[in-house]
Amino acid sequence: MASAEIVDRVTAVVNEDIITLSELNKAIKPYKEKLASSGYSQEKMDTTLFNMKQEMLNNLVDRKITDQEAKKLGLTVSEKEVDNAIDQLKLSRRITQEDLEKALEQEGLTFKAYREKIREEILRPKLINFSVKSKVIITDEDIKTYYDAHPEIYAGIKKIYLRNILISGGALAVDALVQEKFNEVNAALISGQSFGEVARQYSQAPNAGDGGEIGLLSLDALSGEIADAVKDLAAGEHTTFIQTDQGYQMFFAETIEDGGPKPLESVSDEISKQLYNDIVEKKFKVWIKELREKSYVKNML
Repeated sequence: MASAEIVDRVTAVVNEDIITLSELNKAIKPYKEKLASSGYSQEKMDTTLFNMKQEMLNNLVDRKITDQEAKKLGLTVSEKEVDNAIDQLKLSRRITQEDLEKALEQEGLTFKAYREKIREEILRPKLINFSVKSKVIITDEDIKTYYDAHPEIYAGIKKIYLRNILISGGALAVDALVQEKFNEVNAALISGQSFGEVARQYSQAPNAGDGGEIGLLSLDALSGEIADAVKDLAAGEHTTFIQTDQGYQMFFAETIEDGGPKPLESVSDEISKQLYNDIVEKKFKVWIKELREKSYVKNML
């Protein structure tokens, strides 16, 4: 008689719990299907799949550890909370109870098992709120320190009121006719004509009749090449002709608005949220690491 085929085995021991191969395979199935259509060589697929399994097993271990911690702390999720979560899901997806149960059946899940899965998904955030988030306090001093340390974020946005002169030309080199136009424009500007007047006379852009007026723009609204050319201009200065996708252009900074720094009170909430998220992320990593160190974990993959 042939020996029975082994269809499942233990891939990790986490304190008094285990993680089976079937649990791991189920968790990694969506990623495995994407990998199968990646076009990778067999060798690269094998290496990638091995790394994915190890990473997913680590995630499942962390999940087991946090579930055990929640039980230890006596944290629970009521039936009402589970009901509300499922009702919200059905509402958002516009499905009936019957639709949900049919979809679960196709995934090999009973409704009872699905309720337990939802319970776990509610419990974990509760645990993190209790063990990590509730211990994070952001003070006014923290906010002020972050504000002072990041002037590049809160210094305000520089805006330049631009005009331009466009001379059409070849993409490879400046020919004699284009160079002649450059010389005429430069001579007119040196003679004291305003940039707007020169634009009306020489520019080949649609806005020539408006004196080459472009308007008030921040540097990040301009293409990289144009932003680089105008960023150091003072009011009343212009660039040399630079090559752009439209042709050769000269840009004139009519006025410059520095914007001024954003008041601390106007960005206080934004900074508080940023600091809170950063600290929670760091504390969560430390908390998980400490839980792992206190746990018995054996990887048997």
